[in-house]
Amino acid sequence: MTVYRAEIVIWMLSGTLSLIMGLIWMQQAASAPGGEIGGYTARDFASYFIATWGTAQILVVWVAWELSFDVRQGTLSPKLLRPIDPFWMHYIGHWAERVVRLPIMFALLVVFARLSGAHYTAEAWPWLAYLLLVPLAFTLRFLLEYSIGLLAFWFEAAENFQELIWVLYAALGGLLAPLSLYPAAVQRFAAFTPFPYMLGLPCDLLTGKAGLGDALRGFAILLAWTLAFGLLRSWMWRRGVRKYGAVGA
Repeated sequence: MTVYRAEIVIWMLSGTLSLIMGLIWMQQAASAPGGEIGGYTARDFASYFIATWGTAQILVVWVAWELSFDVRQGTLSPKLLRPIDPFWMHYIGHWAERVVRLPIMFALLVVFARLSGAHYTAEAWPWLAYLLLVPLAFTLRFLLEYSIGLLAFWFEAAENFQELIWVLYAALGGLLAPLSLYPAAVQRFAAFTPFPYMLGLPCDLLTGKAGLGDALRGFAILLAWTLAFGLLRSWMWRRGVRKYGAVGA
């Protein structure tokens, strides 16, 4: 990961959807009566979407593609000979990439915040809650994407399922707009999914739009989903390995 630093920077700069959406919502708020939309001023939108961009950078996961490739090409075979579940190699590999990504990300966040006038809470507990929620959200997303990658044991192009999950993650997680601006029916549906608590909630904590009760509820929901997908991942792995035939080896 440290060798491919420039590639990581390119990946970061290509993930600018939330920043683009932020510019759109800022323009809409500036031209709206009263200078706000749904309680968000242009400055509030800047703060939210910059935080969303930074959080989304931490939550980036590509394991579904890697795992699907390993199963199709047979490169999973030598990994099965090692005395450790390949899951942990992928998981630690993703965190190793964060070591390179985070310093660059923080520098860009400072620039974006200064240019846009973004503002964040000065209280300590929202930042502590953020630091607890985001690693849990990353682990959940990793387990979700890993489960998608394991579908390669049964489907030729398992990574295609990843696109559907990404749409739900972007729409219900708050990447396109704060969830409070969605219709009430969509908000109620989203509350039963893990996506709002993975992305939107941590950002709302930093911008002062969410309280301690929201943080505790979000942590409990994320933990429950994480345990559920952890069990699902283990079950799929055991079933898939028995079916594995090293097609491309």
